[in-house]
Amino acid sequence: MAQAETYDINALKVNPTPVLDTCSERMACAECGKKVRFFCYQCLRPVSALEGKIPQIRLPFKLDVVKHEGEKDGKSTALHAKVMAPEDVEIIAYSPNCLDDVDVERTALLFPGPDATNIADMDPASFDKVIVIDGTWRQAKGMLHHNPKLRHMRKVTVNPRRTKFWRYQNFDDSYMATIEAIYFLYRDSVRSNYNGDYDVL
Repeated sequence: MAQAETYDINALKVNPTPVLDTCSERMACAECGKKVRFFCYQCLRPVSALEGKIPQIRLPFKLDVVKHEGEKDGKSTALHAKVMAPEDVEIIAYSPNCLDDVDVERTALLFPGPDATNIADMDPASFDKVIVIDGTWRQAKGMLHHNPKLRHMRKVTVNPRRTKFWRYQNFDDSYMATIEAIYFLYRDSVRSNYNGDYDVL
């Protein structure tokens, strides 16, 4: 396995501080009424003070985030992708039948391993969608083991990086947070032509 690279999060072409600093306290979600800081974890929309101020981007291929039932909304980093790219990201609650309509031939699974192809080496015309599992590594492996569709999808991976997120899972810092893996999935997919297009993720 390649050694995990470091990356400079401060070099990203995005500066969220001036926008996010305008939200100094929790506000009620306009849809469900739950009090949240920046966006609602259930409705996946920014609070009213941030509406129209959060960047919205389009992604070169669709992303389905399959979320384990044990992954708490408040700890999930993958939900941010839906807030930033609402037209191209779907959040799916995991169940045995949640992937019944997925075309395995046109879908890839972001999951590291010896049988995974680096996204930079994939033909963009060979797939329409990538699935990401949102949960702890133990939960993700369990979902992969028990779901035949996930097991039979071709796997893609990204170049390993050292995480900037801290969450205790008994693993070293080469285990990225879900949003980091999603970001580098898109960044690495454009190979050397990247120009900051997905930095808001």
